[in-house]
Amino acid sequence: MSHTDLDSGSAADPAEAPPRAPSFWDGRGELVIGGLLLAMAGTLAAGNAGMDVIGDGGLLGPQGFGWFVAALAAVIGLLLIVAALRRSPGRRAALAAEERTNWRAVGLVLLGIAAFSGLIDIVGWLLMATLMFTAVATGLGNRNLLRSLTVGFVMAATVQIVFSGMLGLNLPSGVLGGL
Repeated sequence: MSHTDLDSGSAADPAEAPPRAPSFWDGRGELVIGGLLLAMAGTLAAGNAGMDVIGDGGLLGPQGFGWFVAALAAVIGLLLIVAALRRSPGRRAALAAEERTNWRAVGLVLLGIAAFSGLIDIVGWLLMATLMFTAVATGLGNRNLLRSLTVGFVMAATVQIVFSGMLGLNLPSGVLGGL
């Protein structure tokens, strides 16, 4: 290929738009997720600090898990923000060009979380946690529905046993409460 072929090929195609300059947000989705995690950690910490607890409860009391989740969310949020801010502009541009949002996955995960939040008192912990796990696993790419339901049920039942049997805390029983 000659020098003139290269010049004429790039100038002859008016459909090719000149590349735009990368914005601050290109390739920095971690900033948004990190910020949301920090906000969630703050909300959990404030709720935990204002919780009216009878007795001490110890490390595994009603506040123990809340503090653990708040600390974990804060650490992960901070790590995501630091990673996003340290990424070079060239790498951010490459990531922005490669990455595409899978809206089906986002929708399934959000639907599972919203359904869990809205229906847990009516349907109950065991069924809603199983369905939320299945929705999230399917959204993240698992195509084996029976395995997702089984794993979700085992995990939800384990949490129910730990909370009810070992900690003396009752999770919502919902429609299964009368059985």
